[in-house]
Amino acid sequence: MSLVPFRKSYTPAFGSGFGDFDRLFDGMFRNALTNLSAPATSVTDMALRMDVSETDKAYVVKADLPGVEEKDVEVTLDDGILTVSGEKHAEKEEEGKTFHRIERSYGSFRRSLSLPADADEGAIGAHVKHGVLKIEIGKTKQAQKTARKIEVQTK
Repeated sequence: MSLVPFRKSYTPAFGSGFGDFDRLFDGMFRNALTNLSAPATSVTDMALRMDVSETDKAYVVKADLPGVEEKDVEVTLDDGILTVSGEKHAEKEEEGKTFHRIERSYGSFRRSLSLPADADEGAIGAHVKHGVLKIEIGKTKQAQKTARKIEVQTK
C-alpha cells in the first residue's frame, strides 16, 4: 500500500505550449480525467445522495448520512419544498497523529425536493437508522383511492 499519491508528471521534449491550459483543465476537474488517484482539493463538498420511491399510501425518501449525528440533521417543509440540511463534523485530530491522506468529506450539505400535489404535508415523519435518513410523506386520501380493474372486451 502506498501512502504517496500518484501524480501525473511529464515533460514534453519540445514543450507543448498548452501548459497553462492543461493546468486550468486539471484544476477545473480536479484531475478527474488525468490523475484518478488525486484526492479532492476541498473537504466541504459533501454530497447528499437520495433515493425517492412511492407506494400506494406514501412517498419515501432515503438519504445516506454516514457519520452524521441525528442532532446535526434538519428536515424542513416550506411552501411545498422539503429540504434536508445539516453538517458532518470533522473528527478531532489526535496529538501525535500524522495524516498522509484525507478523502472523507466533511462540511455542510443541503438538498431540496418539490413535493407533488397529492402529498399530505401534515403526514410527514423522519428518522435515522444505521446512517440512513428515511422520510415518509403520506399521500392525501384522494390519492390513496384504490384503482379498479376495467375488463377489456372484444367487439
